[in-house]
Amino acid sequence: MRTNWNSLLLGLCAVSGALWSEGAGARDSAAIRASGHINIGVEPGLPPLGEYDDHNELVGYDVDIGREVARGMGVEPRFVTLASSGRIPYLMAGKVDIVLGGLTRTPGRAEVIAFSRPLYSEQFAVITPEDRGVTSFSDLESGAHRLVEVRGSTAVAYLQQRVPEAPMLLLESYADAIRALAQGRGDAMVDVIEYVGHYLPSQSQVHWRIIRGFAPPVGDDCVGMPKQDVTLRADVNRILVAMEHEGRLEQIYRRWFDPVATERAP
Repeated sequence: MRTNWNSLLLGLCAVSGALWSEGAGARDSAAIRASGHINIGVEPGLPPLGEYDDHNELVGYDVDIGREVARGMGVEPRFVTLASSGRIPYLMAGKVDIVLGGLTRTPGRAEVIAFSRPLYSEQFAVITPEDRGVTSFSDLESGAHRLVEVRGSTAVAYLQQRVPEAPMLLLESYADAIRALAQGRGDAMVDVIEYVGHYLPSQSQVHWRIIRGFAPPVGDDCVGMPKQDVTLRADVNRILVAMEHEGRLEQIYRRWFDPVATERAP
C-alpha cells in the first residue's frame, strides 16, 4: 500500500507540475508577499489543531501558527479548510501556499512536498470501547478486530505494515471515526491521542480504553510547502526559529496541548 501511496503522490506531482507550468495558481514567496496574503490549509475537524468555536470562528493550534507565519512574512492569513486526505493534493494543485493539519513528515511525502523544521512530535495510542475486548496493540494482529481510521492519516500506513490482517473502515474525519466506534461499526482506532481525545466526550455513553506505549514517536509534524520554493521554506523556518527563541512556539503548544489535560483524557 505504501507503494500505491507513493505512486499516487508521484502522479499528483506530475499533474501539479503541469499546473505550475501553466501558471494555474501555485505561488512563490515573492508572489505571496506581492499579493498581501498567504493561503493556509487547515483541517477544521481536528481539534485542538483546528475547529470552529461557539462563534463559528476558526481556532486552534494550526490557526495560531498560521497567523504567526503570516505576520512574520508581513501578509494577511487566509485560511482554507480541507480534510486530511486533501492536504497534499491542495498544496500540489496550488489551492494553498502552505498546509498544516497534523502533517507528519514521512519519506513518501518528502518525495513530493517540502517540510519546515518540526513543530512538535506525536505518539500513537489505541482508542477502543472497553467492551470490545482490545487490551493491547497485539490484540489487533489476529485480524479479529475491525479498525476505524481516517483516510489519508499516517496511522493508516503504519497499521497496514504492522497489522496487515486487520480489516479497516476508512472514513473522512475523526468525528465520523469516533462516532462509528461508538455505534459498533468497528472495535478500535489507532491515532494520536492528543487529537482524537478531544472527540471522546462527544460519545460520553462509551467507556473508552486508551492504550499507549506500543510505538515510538510517530514523527515530527511540520508545515508543508511546495518543493520548488526554497525561499518560502527559508522564510517559514526563519519565522519558526524566531518563535522558538522568543518562547512563542512553546506558548502556543501549551495553550492547545496541555499535558495535564492529556493525562486526564478519558
